[in-house]
Amino acid sequence: MSIHPDEKLLAELRQRQQTPAGRAKLRERVQVEHALAHVGHWQGRPRPLPRHRKNLFDLRRVAVVHNLHVIARQPATDGYQLAT
Repeated sequence: MSIHPDEKLLAELRQRQQTPAGRAKLRERVQVEHALAHVGHWQGRPRPLPRHRKNLFDLRRVAVVHNLHVIARQPATDGYQLAT
């Protein structure tokens, strides 16, 4: 067995996560990673590279759908309500 070359850095980062500021950053990161996981799930399998334009279009389409899902979950405010 051997110690990882960046063990000092990793230990410092683990220690930072235990502080209130570190916990706040971690909560923010979890939200972003969760959203990216949803996009990846809805997008499906990646396509071969020659179809770059279609991949970009598909990514944008899925991002719009995800954003609409997020908006639909928001509580209505100021008497405004999404059409159903």
